[in-house]
Amino acid sequence: MYVSSCFPEGIICLAADSSSMPEREVEEVLAECAQSDSPFLLSGVLARAGVGGQIPLMAAELWPLFTTLDLVTERVPGDLRLWKKTPSSRRTLSTGECQRLDAFFAHPALPLEVENGICQYIHAKTGKAWNDPSVLYKIREAIVSQKDEYWREGKKKRVVYRKGYAVLGYLAYQAPVFFVQAEHLMYDLALAGLLKQSMRVLDLGCGPGVVTFAINDFLRRIGGCSADIYAIEHSEEFIEAYRFLAKKTLARGDPVTFHPPLRGDIGTMPLHNLPPSLDLIVFQNTLNEMTALTPEERGKLVQRYARALSSDGSILIVEPADMVNSMELRQVAHHASASGLYLHGPCRFLWNIPCIPHHCWSFVEKPPIHATELMEALASGDEGYRYRNTDIKYSYVLLRKVPPDPAGGLPLSPRDYARLSSLSRHLNRRINVTGVVLSGNLGDHRTYVFKICDGTTGQPVYAILPSYHISGKNKALLSIPYGSIAEFTSVLVRFNPKHHAFNLLVTRESQVKEYTGGPLPAASRLLRERTTRREGLTRRSRQARGEFPAFLIAAWHGAPKDSQGPGLHGPPIASPLRFTTGPGSKASFCQSSVLDRLLLPNGHAFITLPAHTTLTGERERISSHPGDIRERAKKDDAAHHIHP
Repeated sequence: MYVSSCFPEGIICLAADSSSMPEREVEEVLAECAQSDSPFLLSGVLARAGVGGQIPLMAAELWPLFTTLDLVTERVPGDLRLWKKTPSSRRTLSTGECQRLDAFFAHPALPLEVENGICQYIHAKTGKAWNDPSVLYKIREAIVSQKDEYWREGKKKRVVYRKGYAVLGYLAYQAPVFFVQAEHLMYDLALAGLLKQSMRVLDLGCGPGVVTFAINDFLRRIGGCSADIYAIEHSEEFIEAYRFLAKKTLARGDPVTFHPPLRGDIGTMPLHNLPPSLDLIVFQNTLNEMTALTPEERGKLVQRYARALSSDGSILIVEPADMVNSMELRQVAHHASASGLYLHGPCRFLWNIPCIPHHCWSFVEKPPIHATELMEALASGDEGYRYRNTDIKYSYVLLRKVPPDPAGGLPLSPRDYARLSSLSRHLNRRINVTGVVLSGNLGDHRTYVFKICDGTTGQPVYAILPSYHISGKNKALLSIPYGSIAEFTSVLVRFNPKHHAFNLLVTRESQVKEYTGGPLPAASRLLRERTTRREGLTRRSRQARGEFPAFLIAAWHGAPKDSQGPGLHGPPIASPLRFTTGPGSKASFCQSSVLDRLLLPNGHAFITLPAHTTLTGERERISSHPGDIRERAKKDDAAHHIHP
């Protein structure tokens, strides 16, 4: 449904006087009125509180409270109407609905009304038929120009849509893919239980309205949902196209209520111009074009807009799948989740240790779309491949204000699984690991390759399944969805020096399944225990030969030489412990999965205990001399029943 009212509900572009904050009485009266089921006027709140002032300015100052109190606002002549947002239940999908959606996504295509609307806009904009040779020629030029600008890196990148043909090129080449991409993401939200029956959505950097039309099409497919969609866009040409397409494609009775976009720069937009109490905020292919901002600054921008998000709302950030933009997106998400936001997908921190994604390249790949008639016409000339865009590949993150629900068995236990950060210590051995699947098949039909991550590793890790090793125990790897947790049993660790990456070779004896939580079966745990014992013996013998530096020996057998305080670090890395070494002093240590006894910086010897445990014990002097280490290693081997 098309709504001609201004965006958002009545406090547009008015500068608030931040020096004159509302009195506490106003806040108290507003909170009291928010408990009522009936709408009320802001002027009535001010009158009850005995406070004067202009309605727009007071509304701007009170704006943060609107979301805190879960209020919805609407402009009325000379005033602002407020009411409590109606609670909305989750929209769950039935098996039949999922089957119908899967059938559509197997061979997706742009809806005919949207495709026709684009062709009609081309005719309205140029005065010629959409397939006129001169029109097609200029659209091809615009597509080539946009691609040239897009592939520039850093601040040299300038993607702008100020001219009519730039928008026509976008509608012809990029919009069809972005449309289906947005529907995929709505499907993911529904499967995750994050789709509400009634939603308030803000599309930031909306372009010609691709997200709006995609949500409308998706909600029509499933039924039982509605959405009020607001948008912000800087380009006048895009806003013109958005309004035209909304009138042509949105019909009365559609599940989406369209609010005309507000023109402005999302980097500087005053927050009080935003609609409060949002359920979903979308940045689709927007942040990567803000090249003047660093990933950290973009992360802070996301945090800023999160102030308009309801406590149970979601933020969806989508970027192209190329390496530069995908890796920057992970950094943006890392900074955005530093305060007040939690990362829900696709990454999962299986050991409760957030990663630092400096070199994380991960993206989704979906079945290609059916080319539109306009795209086919553009590709009919020379070098037609340059104007055909049907592949769907994208990177995304999902952020929320609440932490993710803990899956059963998380965080993982070092008794059952090895961390991916410890693979260098397991080369050419079979181990058990668990990781999130963060790619589709990167190989071919002869060798299947999937990227996995558990949040601990700084190097890429890939699960490799040769076709001749596929068995009933490991073929689940081929169907585990992107972003899901996979459990690997008895995989062989290899290192690829050419790509500086670890490979986990899945063989016939390996087992792969989607992780359901809980400890490993006894037979699988036995493999882990054997690996741990071999690892301990090998490390002690290498220490006895003096192959480890003094500080590394100390991390296993005592305090570093001339140690001045806490901070012992050395392999194997496992769950971090924080403990008290003496009155008023604290230290951090990494729990060993091999030795029972730990030695603190002051020389005390203790057995391994759970985190946040105060430790005490008897003093024990240990030399770091290789000869003394050798004698200690023999005693430890005997105590652990380890034999060469």
